[in-house]
Amino acid sequence: MSVTESQQKAISAEGNVLVLAGAGTGKTRTMVARCLDRVFRADNPVDLDRILMVTFTEAAAAEMKQRIGSALRAQ
Repeated sequence: MSVTESQQKAISAEGNVLVLAGAGTGKTRTMVARCLDRVFRADNPVDLDRILMVTFTEAAAAEMKQRIGSALRAQ
């Protein structure tokens, strides 16, 4: 997956992060990558139940759920 510098900063930032950008800019991809980065960390992984991701549309929420589920099943 190729990400921009701004997306990489959001993925690797510590603490809470607000991802705000226009349509088609990769918000969903960035949020999913951030979630998976936390869950699959070798040192101090985060339990999926401890992650809160909020989006404004049901379609984006469904897409995030599908992508995260696919990544988890692939492990």
